[in-house]
Amino acid sequence: MQHRRYVIPAVAVMGVLLAACGSASSSSTSSTSTSTSSTAAPTVTTSSSQYGEILTSASGVTYYLFTADSHDHSACTGACTQAWHPVIATHPTAGGGAKASLLGTIVLPGGKHQVTYDGHPLYTFVDDSGPHVISGEGVHSFGGVWYVVSPNGSAITGSSSSSSSATGY
Repeated sequence: MQHRRYVIPAVAVMGVLLAACGSASSSSTSSTSTSTSSTAAPTVTTSSSQYGEILTSASGVTYYLFTADSHDHSACTGACTQAWHPVIATHPTAGGGAKASLLGTIVLPGGKHQVTYDGHPLYTFVDDSGPHVISGEGVHSFGGVWYVVSPNGSAITGSSSSSSSATGY
């Protein structure tokens, strides 16, 4: 009976401690996920360039469309994807002057989701050395031409020094 007198309070104290730990853990988890989603960078936004406003990543990486693609279908496969990287995101978001209503995805072989804008699959170019670099505008390769994309979803076909065929592609 004397042993029971110590066990019951000890169990009660343990229960309170466990409840407090569980409560702290779940509130920490929810505040973390809330702050992550509210500060997440958009998948597609806009940036100013020598071609006017164009679609880019949040960090300023230029997005391109490919004239050989058809609406909601990528013609860039194999070696093409080594030079022109599909923009991958399951649930793309819009920022800046990009329109959420024009965003979508297509499913590539292997199950990845490529971002589309007004039905055009989006790509980045391996020769763009960093943010706000546009070296793929007007490049003829892999059976089509690559252009930067305007916020309304159309190709910007301005002339540039890279309008010729890209070497090695």
